[in-house]
Amino acid sequence: MAKQRNLYTNSEWEAFSLKVKRRDDFRCMKCGRSPSETVLQVHHQLYVANKKPWEYATSDCITLCRGCHAREHGIIEPNRGWFLLSIVDLGGLDGTCERENCGNGIRYEHYTYHPQWGYKTLGSTCIEHLTQKDRALSGKLLACYCGISKFVHGSKWFEGRTKKQKSYIAAKHGHDYVRIYGTGKKYTFQVLLKVKGMKRYEFGELIRIPGKNLLEAKELAFITLKGMRSNDPQEKEMLRCVYRSAREVT
Repeated sequence: MAKQRNLYTNSEWEAFSLKVKRRDDFRCMKCGRSPSETVLQVHHQLYVANKKPWEYATSDCITLCRGCHAREHGIIEPNRGWFLLSIVDLGGLDGTCERENCGNGIRYEHYTYHPQWGYKTLGSTCIEHLTQKDRALSGKLLACYCGISKFVHGSKWFEGRTKKQKSYIAAKHGHDYVRIYGTGKKYTFQVLLKVKGMKRYEFGELIRIPGKNLLEAKELAFITLKGMRSNDPQEKEMLRCVYRSAREVT
């Protein structure tokens, strides 16, 4: 081990590593930091038995900061290459973020996966290590949760009766309405969509949701309305997943 360490104090290694760093403009190829911000090191992307560190092609190596270099070798938790599997709204700070050195209570559980590090559950503020695509998805999903909460708690709900004298509560969103029928945990909801250019509504099917309380009924009704009005395939699929998750939670 000592002999191996001595190789990295050799003048030939110093010259080789300087060549790699100069090629990379003296910046970490992962995070972009410079020598004024961190310690830069040269990382071998492949290893050949009995080959000295400076006997590689410069294309076999890249410049990394000390932190990114450690992550490449699996010494500390990587902050890139994680994938988002699902997000669950716990309703309160009932979860725990598993990010290294965090451990904070969390409401939104981001269930993630890394090919080398396996699975971790993280909070909304510890997801900077996700892929760019998954960070965007997380942002959209959290915005969706906020929209649902705003509708459920901020809308003006009023009571009414159908022509057959069946009682309901209803709330308006844009030009559309949702109605909720029933009491206890025996609710049914219905979406009423405004017909463009006409003074009438299209009445959706009655959807039974046994076992759900009133707040859950309001959430499911709004998610359904949003899904019916959305023209974005990605948003519609996201809302379908949120709806399935909300239906399954008891």
